[in-house]
Amino acid sequence: MSRTSFKTFAGVIVLAYCAATLFFLLSHTDIFQWDFKVHYYAGKAHAAGLDPYETTIAAGVEGSPGPRGFRINYPPYALYVLGAVALLDYTTAFYMLLAFKCAVLVGLIYLWSKEFLREKPDLLFYFFCLLAFNGSIYIDFKAGNISVIEQFTLWLAFYFFLRRRLLLFCVFIFLSAFFKVTPLLFLSILWFSDGRKKHVYFWGSVAAVVAVALISYLCSPASVMQFVHNTGRVLNRRFVVHQPSTHDLLEDLLVAVGVEPLATGFPIIHGVAFLAVVGAVFMVTWRASAVLKSLSIIDRDKIMIFLACTVYALILPNFEDYAYIILIVPAYFILTESAFQDMSAAALILFMIVSSVSTTLPLVRPAIKIVLAYTPLMLAYLVWGLYLRKIAILARSARGQQ
Repeated sequence: MSRTSFKTFAGVIVLAYCAATLFFLLSHTDIFQWDFKVHYYAGKAHAAGLDPYETTIAAGVEGSPGPRGFRINYPPYALYVLGAVALLDYTTAFYMLLAFKCAVLVGLIYLWSKEFLREKPDLLFYFFCLLAFNGSIYIDFKAGNISVIEQFTLWLAFYFFLRRRLLLFCVFIFLSAFFKVTPLLFLSILWFSDGRKKHVYFWGSVAAVVAVALISYLCSPASVMQFVHNTGRVLNRRFVVHQPSTHDLLEDLLVAVGVEPLATGFPIIHGVAFLAVVGAVFMVTWRASAVLKSLSIIDRDKIMIFLACTVYALILPNFEDYAYIILIVPAYFILTESAFQDMSAAALILFMIVSSVSTTLPLVRPAIKIVLAYTPLMLAYLVWGLYLRKIAILARSARGQQ
């Protein structure tokens, strides 16, 4: 089989697998997209004049997942959008969300490929998108979150940043932060732009954020306070599942060294440790960013964006597994750097294997378990393959000398 034929065959297999996975999700409307179910019934509660931040009241809406499964952390103005979605029946909204996210995902991968990678991505890039960071894209689809949509608007903002169109950058940062707010942190990269009006755009954006917050409070102070209260709850492990964040890692490490999590001083110790780590990350990143800004290299702004994405993932206390979609392109870019070109394919494959140890992608986890169980044998095959490659190179070299 030629190399082109193999790529075509492998591409068809990947597409068929993705289609089968999507069909699997569509076939279980009662199991998957639990985040969407919460937000759908929050919209229904809001449309009925109830307070969706109050779980006991909102749980009274017919079909609601109930108090234990009901937690809404979106700002009050977003409830109007959720209320509009809730005008549809649940099954129709379920299918429409999946269809819309599929279209957005295609656009996101196209944007990544065309604007943020040096070379046209090969099949390995699409495998990487599928498997990297425990299959974060699949987790988003399975959970029914809006991370893919959020990421599409965020990367459009980055696209405009690279084009020095800072007004559009700010507009799309606002759009990406419509539901989750935290993408507003990316406004900080305006300070490292060469745009003449960067300070105007930054402080104008800050003023716009303050204005929206003030208007929201004046329109519905109770909802804003409930939103703030619910947002604070996500830092308490009693109310959320385990997250692969720095905040949760530090808590687990403190427990591992014998600090009692129920002790009175534990939140203070934990908070100080977290702020110390965040402060160190900020200090090192700021110095690196200053050095990067002083360099005259082609990919300077792009690397600045990728660096900001990694810092964003490190410092947010509430960082769900599907949020790691933001690191797919930064990770792929740095792993395929020219400095590592000779081992980039091996590095990508190793990264995907490690990424997939805990993945919930259908059929992938059993395959990864087999790979890990037979690692010595796999390495033996690798050595054998390297010898075959060496012999082939020597043979070609000998034929060239004749």
